[in-house]
Amino acid sequence: MLPRATEQLNAIHAMMESGHRSVRLERHTLVLWGLAAAFLILVVRLIFTPERFPETLQRVLASNLFIGALLTAVGVIDLRLTRRARRQRDETLSFVQVQLTKIWWLLVGLIVLINLGMNLFGGGYMFYGIVLALMGIAFYVHGLFSQQMLAWIGVLLIGLGLGGVALNLPFVVMEWLAVFVFGLGFPLLALVLQRNSGDIGLAQRLGTMCGWLLLVLAPTGAAYHFSHGSVAPEVPAVSLAEYRQGVSDGSQVVRLPAGTLVPIVIEVTGDILDGVGTAVLPVRLSHSLDLSVSNGRPDGLFRVDEEHWKKALYNYRVRDVNLQTTLARGRGPEVSVKLDISTHN
Repeated sequence: MLPRATEQLNAIHAMMESGHRSVRLERHTLVLWGLAAAFLILVVRLIFTPERFPETLQRVLASNLFIGALLTAVGVIDLRLTRRARRQRDETLSFVQVQLTKIWWLLVGLIVLINLGMNLFGGGYMFYGIVLALMGIAFYVHGLFSQQMLAWIGVLLIGLGLGGVALNLPFVVMEWLAVFVFGLGFPLLALVLQRNSGDIGLAQRLGTMCGWLLLVLAPTGAAYHFSHGSVAPEVPAVSLAEYRQGVSDGSQVVRLPAGTLVPIVIEVTGDILDGVGTAVLPVRLSHSLDLSVSNGRPDGLFRVDEEHWKKALYNYRVRDVNLQTTLARGRGPEVSVKLDISTHN
């Protein structure tokens, strides 16, 4: 009689454990959200260009409405597929999972709002780190009520996001990392989570997470390496004087020797300023500079002292923007701005 009572107690404990950890992400959930996020990262900037949307506010609103509409559609499709999958298995969505789904949608909406704010007010270099960290929080919260390895995934995503911000990784690296985390990593997680991970040992969990991390980081590094590299333009090189006298609008390489005067035009406006203030700062190059020019405009390729060619998208950065105001008794109000321009990786 005692063994039978023990079996019944164990069964009751198993049912209670199953009820407490009833959250389960379906395979299609990770595939849908992952591919949708990777698609948006790759496509939005190509669609909503300054040529198609000249006004910044118009471009920002249009792109974020597109992002919000697509993610809303993905959320609706995901919910319907989840309910259908549960009906086919004669299961229901638990109360806990319904509430956590609302948290997931809340974090997705927060990401859209953060993107909107950064588009308008700056700070976009941290965007993908924040996205990965917020998705990590969503996974971690789900993992607290799930037998799947969601909490482990959450910690890993939080580490990737905050680590990228702390290490000040280039924006393009974080962009490629986000593409492969969502577009490749999420579908792979969908396959991993199909098995019951509640009984998996610590060593196997660590091995799984390390393997997943390697599969995400390896293509990220390869993509950055190939996109970071540039091919020398096979066009004639001319001096600045020859370029000024020329009439050709084709592709050229213009050579600027060290000591060339480069005026930097600064325009200042504001709600407490009367009119527009414009200043021209004459600076000189300390190294020779070759610029690739197409149709009268630089196309983003350059090299310093005839070294290897670089891309402005990856190598040209403005660091340490320092803005200070003073109100000295002798000179009155002053505003000082310090910029550090770098062409290193």
